[in-house]
Amino acid sequence: MKRVIIVMFVAIMAGCTTTITTRMINQSLTNTIEKQKLMDTIGFVLMDNGFDIKMANESFGIINTEWRAIKSGADTALTVFSAFLDSSMTKYSRDLMMQINLTETGYKLSPKLRRKSKSSGFYGGSTEEIEYPTQESPEGKLAMKIVEEINDKLGIGNDYIWEEKVITIGEEDY
Repeated sequence: MKRVIIVMFVAIMAGCTTTITTRMINQSLTNTIEKQKLMDTIGFVLMDNGFDIKMANESFGIINTEWRAIKSGADTALTVFSAFLDSSMTKYSRDLMMQINLTETGYKLSPKLRRKSKSSGFYGGSTEEIEYPTQESPEGKLAMKIVEEINDKLGIGNDYIWEEKVITIGEEDY
């Protein structure tokens, strides 16, 4: 019986697909800016906005930040509300990180939002979800602010474009 259940589970999961919507800000540069100056400016602006640099590689043109806690009244309300629903306490939190890639024609900034919940009590456990915030979200607005500050320090206009790409994982091509 166990084998039948396992085989059914594997068969069901084999047919599943997952879609992920990635979002990023694409900033084109019309003037040639030295790579080192661009990396330094981006790094300084990120640090001015409370992000610690986790990794910066000038050869590959990549800057990644550490996750930064985002305080939200909604997270606090969910945490308090969960205490009234059952005897366990679930803590909700959100973290934000920025990933920057230099391109041949400019740079791309991808904000990533990590939502976490951690329960205590008998059914204790934790979950974590990663998503790409929308342009209208507070995290998306912070990303736009950072791009605008970078552009201001570089002396260029704010002609950035939000890009959205849907990726499907697990889909088989026949």
